[in-house]
Amino acid sequence: MTSEQAAQLIDDTLDLVHQRLQALEAGRQGREHRALAAEFREWRQPSGGHIDLMLCPGFSRG
Repeated sequence: MTSEQAAQLIDDTLDLVHQRLQALEAGRQGREHRALAAEFREWRQPSGGHIDLMLCPGFSRG
């Protein structure tokens, strides 16, 4: 996976998380909303302004 593909995957995931958070809020599912927000807090608000990506063993770099 290229760095551009990884960045796009993160953007797409955050879009889905945002949509799900809105649906949970609209459905008044507070506990689920808080859990999902906590799970993706570092992705949505990374410390230092960026997300550190690490290669996983067994995955190709391109």
